[in-house]
Amino acid sequence: MADESGATAFSAFLRTLMHRDRAELSRVARELAVAENTVYRWMNGTSDPRTIHLKKLPGAIPEHRNELIAVINQTFGDILSTSVSGVREVRKEVYQNVLELAASSQDNDARFWQVTECIFTDALRQLSSEQWGLAITYTKLMPPHEDGIHSLREVKMRGYAPWPASVESKAFLGVTSLVGSAAVSQRIQIWNDNDDGRAMVEIDEYERSACAVPVLRGGLLAGVLVVSSTQLEFFKDPATCQIVAEYALLMGVALCDREFHPSELLHLRPMPPLRWQREEINRSYLNRIIAYAHAHGMSRRDAEFWIQHTMELEFEQEAHRLLTQQRLGHPASLPSKISNH
Repeated sequence: MADESGATAFSAFLRTLMHRDRAELSRVARELAVAENTVYRWMNGTSDPRTIHLKKLPGAIPEHRNELIAVINQTFGDILSTSVSGVREVRKEVYQNVLELAASSQDNDARFWQVTECIFTDALRQLSSEQWGLAITYTKLMPPHEDGIHSLREVKMRGYAPWPASVESKAFLGVTSLVGSAAVSQRIQIWNDNDDGRAMVEIDEYERSACAVPVLRGGLLAGVLVVSSTQLEFFKDPATCQIVAEYALLMGVALCDREFHPSELLHLRPMPPLRWQREEINRSYLNRIIAYAHAHGMSRRDAEFWIQHTMELEFEQEAHRLLTQQRLGHPASLPSKISNH
């Protein structure tokens, strides 16, 4: 509600953030792809942002994200918690394209790449017509150890801002993740930022809600497809969850038989925080692959397999160290860096 001067809680809060900070105002305008004068009008209360810009603002000013969400909802209604509308099913053209790509692919890698590109591109367009605040990731089961499968690893991700278009630092997801819960239960799992169980689930940086669906074939599991949103309760509408489940069903077309495993092999372990994992992978992953390939006279592909195996075990040990500290009541220290060996 506006006061006599036309100011609203939203415009007043924007003024407190940017009225003396021209550089910040310019940065926010660039982030939202609007003119600086447009942001000035929002601050003065002489015009209101379009819905697409209201939804982007919390991500554009992440240090004040929660306060922005509160004043936006106070001023404009519960606009940031609205779910997808008008989405009911995957178009039949997508099914046709996926089947044609699978039939014409020359090898397993090409089939996976082409089919997942088709699925991810359509999913992002269907679920976020505004091209903002959504990410889709496929995680596959890591190869079994002697005592079973310890984690899943991110294989492919596509996203809209604030997520990057794709990620190179592919993390390991274990028993404390939503992906892990979907894998173990072999059922769809939904998470919201206001859930009581937040502390029990490893959350990515921008996630406020997520839907994870296992990728199954004949009772065997290959991985989990997860869609993440910056919006609270994005998956409140069952139709939105159903369309994610359809994309997970299509994912099975991209995979070969050897990628599917019985659920009895799952012995998922805790893994370190995602941010720490990504920093560690960015720091050392490629150099370790190159060094291992050179030292053992093998291809980069084979070296990458062994480095993934080694880092999975190292990350397990790091997570175990952190959990042990917590159980003993010690303050949780920062995760340690792993030496390149």
